[in-house]
Amino acid sequence: MNSDIEILRQKIDSIEDKLISLLNERAKYVLEIGRIKKEQDLPIIDSKREEIILNRVAEKNPGPLSNEFVTEIFQKIIEESVRMEGG
Repeated sequence: MNSDIEILRQKIDSIEDKLISLLNERAKYVLEIGRIKKEQDLPIIDSKREEIILNRVAEKNPGPLSNEFVTEIFQKIIEESVRMEGG
């Protein structure tokens, strides 16, 4: 196999490892927020917060990924977060 491709694939693997780690770190905070919401009898779903997140990630996206793709990814992350919080 082409060594340049292999080097690039190793870099992708490393980035994927970091993404998994960061997503799980985020999930730990989500669980804590869910615990606090339950203690304070707050709703799990916060549409305004979701809108803020989606707008922010689109604004922060430098490309080459499209904003539509990035927001779709974060919509999935938010869906899982809501599930984890108990919604």
